[in-house]
Amino acid sequence: MNETTIEEETIKKMKELFGWEIPVESVPLPSNGLLYDPNSILYNRETVQIKSMTAKEEDIITSNAYIKEGVMINKLVSSCLVDKNIDVDDLIIGDRDAILASIRIVSYGSNYDVSHNCNSCGHKNKISANLTNVGIKRLNIEPVSPGKNLFSYTLPVMNIPVLFKFITAKDEIEQRKTIKNMEKLGIKSESDSDITNFLKMCIVQVADNKNGQDINFFIENMHANDSKALRKFINNHQPGLDTNYSYNCEKCQSESSFRLPFNENFFWPNT
Repeated sequence: MNETTIEEETIKKMKELFGWEIPVESVPLPSNGLLYDPNSILYNRETVQIKSMTAKEEDIITSNAYIKEGVMINKLVSSCLVDKNIDVDDLIIGDRDAILASIRIVSYGSNYDVSHNCNSCGHKNKISANLTNVGIKRLNIEPVSPGKNLFSYTLPVMNIPVLFKFITAKDEIEQRKTIKNMEKLGIKSESDSDITNFLKMCIVQVADNKNGQDINFFIENMHANDSKALRKFINNHQPGLDTNYSYNCEKCQSESSFRLPFNENFFWPNT
């Protein structure tokens, strides 16, 4: 019996024994499965099925070990996917976050309580966002070839072509491991290196050069306007969720906007 059947049998058994049917939802993938290898189960897959959280998943989101390792979100998504043949590490971040939002909605409801300091006066506002209103950003650019998470962009100032990819869940975990290893060596990760770290995860080729060290050197010395333009292009076209949220400050009434955080606190909002 494979794992997929085991999950389906669990849902069936709960209904037979206790008359309770674990909620299952179909989640649309923002990428439409177009960025996955043709040999992958995710290739051209438009939707996946998830079940609601149970006590078993609550163990995951309260695990200090998982939170410390930075793997809690991936562990949770993996546990809630009905099809256990799907490897969460392979998911691009946008697809994973779409699944995560659906898990949150089917498990705890659509209201998401967060806090944000007004962009104008700094007042701390308590906000209740409706997750069902979060829009989906579909993939709207063509990869260099079908089934490849690889895209071409020519830097406007330096006029050099680069190939980039959208970050996957595995990339995110690897970055956290790198930061953790650096800290073990007494090297503190600086927040001002976020831009270069992001580009190092995304850029896989500069002109005809695929050498990792050469690419890192290029990224650290690329023109600032090119860095900004590429990051804007990636952010604008990355499939996923449109998490931009706007509100009027309760104190000064000015409009503020921010991105709804999809992190470890997603299930335990810090208000």
